[in-house]
Amino acid sequence: MQGETGVDDLQFDYQDAKGNVSTRTLRSWNDDGWLLKGYCTSDQAPRTFRRDRIIVVNQGGDLLKPIQMPCHIAERRAISSRKQQSVALEILFTGFPKSRRAELEAAADDVGMQLRKTVTQALAFVCAGPNAGPTKLRKAQGQGVAVLDESDFLWLLETGEMPE
Repeated sequence: MQGETGVDDLQFDYQDAKGNVSTRTLRSWNDDGWLLKGYCTSDQAPRTFRRDRIIVVNQGGDLLKPIQMPCHIAERRAISSRKQQSVALEILFTGFPKSRRAELEAAADDVGMQLRKTVTQALAFVCAGPNAGPTKLRKAQGQGVAVLDESDFLWLLETGEMPE
């Protein structure tokens, strides 16, 4: 049955952390808005895929939940509340090469942010690079932490505003 696509299968083009693009078909899949888990017919094994790395959905897109964007309105309110408390904002950088992470951490430190290596209760931001682990990101999002990519973080530093 490999090669045939079922009615409830999900087929998409996916770019992995190394930049490789492949077409994937998932069977018996589920979607939490951030991750897709299911049986990948290409690998003939269970796999997990990050929604933000999907280039295009070829089949079954109408069955997907809305993608969980990094900054929801509730998260923005929590960030605004933390800023008003005049406590240094906490930020965690994950999924970057060591040298780039050091540069980003230095920029955050220069503006008075507290650097963290793990998800903490007071964490305000996670800046996620191309190799960010899904478990850490899901834990942060579960706590209402704003997840930024590098360009969002640089925009925040430059303007003081949360990207749209």
